Amino acid sequence: MASTHLAFYIASTNMTKREFQKFVSFLMRESTVWASQKRGREVVLDKVTDSRQICLTSQLPLYSFKKLLVPCSEILFTSRGRRIIQERADEKNQVILGLTIIDLRALVLLNQVFEKDPYYQERMNRTLVVGQSFVPRDRFQFFMRSYEEDFLEHLQFDIFLGIQKEVHRGEKKDFKIFTGSLKGQRVLDEFGYKEYEHIQFSGPIKEEGLNPEMIEIRNKMKYHHNPKIWEDLGKICIECGKCSIVCPTCFCFDIKDKTDLKGGQRIREWSSCFYNEFSQVGGGFKFLSTTAKKIHNWYWHHFVRTPDEFSFPGCVGCGRCIRVCPAGIDIREVIERIKKS
Repeated sequence: MASTHLAFYIASTNMTKREFQKFVSFLMRESTVWASQKRGREVVLDKVTDSRQICLTSQLPLYSFKKLLVPCSEILFTSRGRRIIQERADEKNQVILGLTIIDLRALVLLNQVFEKDPYYQERMNRTLVVGQSFVPRDRFQFFMRSYEEDFLEHLQFDIFLGIQKEVHRGEKKDFKIFTGSLKGQRVLDEFGYKEYEHIQFSGPIKEEGLNPEMIEIRNKMKYHHNPKIWEDLGKICIECGKCSIVCPTCFCFDIKDKTDLKGGQRIREWSSCFYNEFSQVGGGFKFLSTTAKKIHNWYWHHFVRTPDEFSFPGCVGCGRCIRVCPAGIDIREVIERIKKS
């Protein structure tokens, strides 16, 4: 029987690889399971049809989990005459399995941003989030240096797989299991696994506050504006918006109405501050009229506006924007210029 309260078990043994595969098969019975999978040299987040497809790795998928909670395009409602029909998303449950700590930090921010959004909340209610302890160590990643268990209380997840350091490079893997919600405990109880430890969420930021480096970047941007940085970047940026699309913390969207003689639909679609129509208002005036203004706005949103509004950094250091930028703009180099300004 499922638990009706949060239990605080202390795990005495770890989940074996075989038990984990059985657990994934158990999840697949009633849910669509999404997890990282190898595609040549790349890792992609895709539907799982066999537990052996799952690749728990420190390599980040190029496209994050964001699309599973905030779809690229979604119908909010349909109208027929005076009747409004509220659209309901696919009601099947889903599991997002194997999120790294970096993407879990992005999830914390999205949960704050969309706290009162009914469409997002409905999807979260049908989603089981399973994190894992690998910290990306490729040449693109920055900010996050290591994993410590005491950091888990500042992340939001249902189940977390603590992959033991001594078996990282071996074929055999076992997992220390943590839960972060009643939902996670219920799922493990239904599966018949009791050897987990519960972590109580204590807020997104550690007691000592924001990362000092983040504070320095914020203050430099806010109080020591250096227009030459953005003018230089504006000369090479092609305004493609790829950085916004792959960024797990970019959440800008556009609302469009499609109508016909019988009614219409209201649609929410991803957008980007680099798109020409993004800042355009009545009369054709554009607040972001130059490339330099657009790229400054992108950095301001991540390093000033988001920390000021949500007390949380708007950049988690995943490095995805570096990987996709056709102009070769490297956020790490830009940050160094900001800090020196």
